[in-house]
Amino acid sequence: MSMPTFPQNDPPLSREGSLNEIIASIAAEELSLSHILNAEGEKLQYVLGTLPGLDEAASLDEVLRINQSVKGTLSGIVEQQMMLSAKLGAALKAPTIPGPAGPAGPAGPTGPAGAAGAAGADGPAGPAGPAGATGADGPTGPAGAAGPAGPTGAAGPQGVTAEGVARNGATGPTGPAGPTGATGPNPTAAAAFAANIQGPDINVPSYSGVAIPLPDGQVMSADITANPENTMFQVNKKGVYLLSYRVNLTKPAQVGTKLLIDGMARDTTKVIPAVPTASFENQHVHLMNAGETLQLQLCAAPLPGISPKAQTVTLAGGMGASLRIILLEER
Repeated sequence: MSMPTFPQNDPPLSREGSLNEIIASIAAEELSLSHILNAEGEKLQYVLGTLPGLDEAASLDEVLRINQSVKGTLSGIVEQQMMLSAKLGAALKAPTIPGPAGPAGPAGPTGPAGAAGAAGADGPAGPAGPAGATGADGPTGPAGAAGPAGPTGAAGPQGVTAEGVARNGATGPTGPAGPTGATGPNPTAAAAFAANIQGPDINVPSYSGVAIPLPDGQVMSADITANPENTMFQVNKKGVYLLSYRVNLTKPAQVGTKLLIDGMARDTTKVIPAVPTASFENQHVHLMNAGETLQLQLCAAPLPGISPKAQTVTLAGGMGASLRIILLEER
């Protein structure tokens, strides 16, 4: 027995075409089943005697045979119907396989611009640019304040001793006598001198002056008097006075001197050196009223960069301190 030959589809069926063919075959089978049912119905009409054109009734044997035939046919039809129903359900549930993408359609019109987005975060700093050209020199600034005096330098080497003997030149002729000068004031009308030759130690505070006692060698006219401690001298005549003093220490110290006139220190009567000093000297002309006083003092002297400090100094023996008061002109 040879295998049946199936016709070739040309062109080949697509998936959709195959599903349509399956559904069409199911429909054809349903149609053939309906014809079979119709034939079985005519058999029943014959048994029941309702078939048009038949006058003779069916025999019992025919009824039994037809009944058995109809029963078998109906059973086969039910099974076939169930099979067709399952086949139709499977065909209808077959998954859809998308076909290949079609060609791209033409571009649509440009839509409206969207709203501006939020500002992005700052990017990293770029590399430093090259250095610019040097600018022109600015004007010269004002001179700065003078700095403090530097320390005293070391002593230089001793110079070379000159050779030879110096000779005095010849004495010149005597010049003519000059005119007689005006008569000056009589300084002996009121004058005083006092000194300290004992060489005592004196404690000098850092914040104020300390009086120097002058008990030695006193020579005073009646118009100038001293207090019991010999630290204060009072003039009793109004006039112009020449005031001078000297102070000598045994070694240099960070101190100064001042002459108080009626309790007040004046710059013209102070000696405040910038370096430690052992000898002090001052002279001053001053108009004094009757009853005003004079007092010679030692005081602390600040050095550059060094604050004043309390210290003890010693007056030199022989002439440690002296004060002269001379009335030049009475007023």
